[in-house]
Amino acid sequence: MDAKRSSSNRAPFLGRFVFGVLMLLAALVAGQSLLWRSSTGALAEGFSDWVIKHRAQGWSINHDIPDRSGWPFAARLTIPRLSIESPGDETSGQGMGWEVKSLTLSTPLPLPDALRLEATGPQALRLGATRIPFTTESFIALLPLEAGQPPRRANALLQDLVAQTPDGVLTIRRLGGDANWMRNAEPALTLQFAAEDAALPPAWLRTPALAGFGPKIARLEFDGALYGSVLPLPSLREQLDAWRASDGKLDVRQLRLAWGDLDVGLRLSARLDPALQPALAGTLSVTNPNAALDSLARSGLIQRRALNGTKFAVGMLTRRPPNGGPPVAEISISLQSGVVRVAQIPLTRLPPIVWPQH
Repeated sequence: MDAKRSSSNRAPFLGRFVFGVLMLLAALVAGQSLLWRSSTGALAEGFSDWVIKHRAQGWSINHDIPDRSGWPFAARLTIPRLSIESPGDETSGQGMGWEVKSLTLSTPLPLPDALRLEATGPQALRLGATRIPFTTESFIALLPLEAGQPPRRANALLQDLVAQTPDGVLTIRRLGGDANWMRNAEPALTLQFAAEDAALPPAWLRTPALAGFGPKIARLEFDGALYGSVLPLPSLREQLDAWRASDGKLDVRQLRLAWGDLDVGLRLSARLDPALQPALAGTLSVTNPNAALDSLARSGLIQRRALNGTKFAVGMLTRRPPNGGPPVAEISISLQSGVVRVAQIPLTRLPPIVWPQH
């Protein structure tokens, strides 16, 4: 008798429990749907505002009707057949542009902490009058988001790039970059990028100076920072003068190239002097300098009769790293008042740069 009463009491409880769970799930689904609609709407509105702003500045931007998707765990806006053209006449060799079959903007839900951009399908880059079609296995950029603040950092990764240049096919297995710009402290833009396993177009290797290094670049990497303010002044000369006055400088913390027998690195700091002429000082490092010099000689960049003397001079600046490894030559370079010096020896004088007044 008690068992029957207990069973009959349990049935309404189970029914209420199941009903409560279903109501909770329905509330979660409804809330997620509202969040998805709000987030995709914000993406669409942000993209539309960006288009309107840049069209007002003279840009040409065209695309098909965007599509919203990604529910329930992402807000996704896909823009088909997007083309972006900066101000400038293509026939006169000015401006630049980008075309892509599809560009997708997305943020994760329920916490949209980053904006992800993914380009898919055939693409093309225009530089002046030159149009370069290309494809990639993947092309993704990520912009971390902060509440109430525009993005301050972006990183991008391209894999298996195949570009049809006017001189032939250029392929790069991996190309990655990271940019970071500061607003509150000292104005600065930092940029790092690296390209790996690049195969050059055949036409680029027709000159002996390049053919001697071979058709493939193993690695090219850059790490640098630009300091100072660039103001929207009427002329380039005024902009450069204002940049110099704001303590503007360019720091190349590392520029490295591994190409055939050539393995070189460069570190330098550059400014503009009061006459708006470049002034810089830095260090060029060459790994396995004898092999590099032989390669330069085969390319015709060093005369054969001067090769032994050059090796002797570079050998005076060559050291082996304390922790082992191949020898490295450290060579100081500088440019002051138009005079180029290598290892403190004046080599040549460069003509002054005449900046346009408008």
